Amino acid sequence: MKIALLGYSGSGKTTIVHTLSGKKHESFDPLKPATVSVKIHDERLRRISEIAKPQKITEAEITFIDIKGAAEETGFDEKIIQLAVNQDKIAFVIPVFLQERNPVNELGSLYLEMVYRDQEKIQSILEKRKQDIIHGRRKKGQEEEVLEKCLFTLEKEKILSTIELDRQQSTFLGSLGLITVKKFFVIANGSIITDNFYEFCHLHNLRFCLIDAAAFDKNQIESFWDQFLKAAELLRFYTIVGKETRAWLLSEGATVLDAAEAIHTDIAAGFIRADVVKYEDFISCGSFSICREKGLLRSEAKTGIVKDGDIIHIHTTR
Repeated sequence: MKIALLGYSGSGKTTIVHTLSGKKHESFDPLKPATVSVKIHDERLRRISEIAKPQKITEAEITFIDIKGAAEETGFDEKIIQLAVNQDKIAFVIPVFLQERNPVNELGSLYLEMVYRDQEKIQSILEKRKQDIIHGRRKKGQEEEVLEKCLFTLEKEKILSTIELDRQQSTFLGSLGLITVKKFFVIANGSIITDNFYEFCHLHNLRFCLIDAAAFDKNQIESFWDQFLKAAELLRFYTIVGKETRAWLLSEGATVLDAAEAIHTDIAAGFIRADVVKYEDFISCGSFSICREKGLLRSEAKTGIVKDGDIIHIHTTR
């Protein structure tokens, strides 16, 4: 799972990644951001492994793309924004450790920069298509209707991820390189949080998590990851296969078929069904077989929704 860190200069992105990874890194080329992978400390995985007794334990992993900050006055270059567009998730990093910086204004500026960027992009696309329609090179269709709906949303200073879109529409908009199609979340770096910061996040449907990177307590790591994954709308599921017990990441609302694909495309291609047990039930029972005997195991087809903490065994034709 690749997460772009986007924030203005001095927001503390590099310090956050160093705190979580223990690795020193820095990139001085704006077009070549530092890429750092961090394993997610997971107490549930440890407890599952105590029962399964595997030879190998594999934690879920986040890859941070630490994009070099820009001055708030100038904003980000288009090529820099495109780097963020190409990642799975985008986190706005906002400093809340200095009295002289206004985090609400900074978050608002970053948010609107993304909105106005997409607004201009769609206006340009629609103008070109309008000319093509006028000159008979194109007929107006559903794509133009979707773009007009998107433009209306952006003009109200709302991001495109707030619109209900089907898979085909999402794929179409994603192909245009629109950044607000992705759901943003916020990492507030520091400890000076005001009520209006919470209000801004709530008003704009931005989930957030807190970390004081300069004074981080390693004993809080489990709590931080729980916050982080919730803010990023991610969940963890687990597999016990052969000699390995492993944690995986999925977006909230993902199906068991998505889980199969996260494991391997061949498993998804040969998917028959999935046996699923809740984490709490597995710990209580101590095995899949006892969960089955007690009626705590559920059998899911492709469209079954994965819940955070699910332990999944997938049956395939392969």
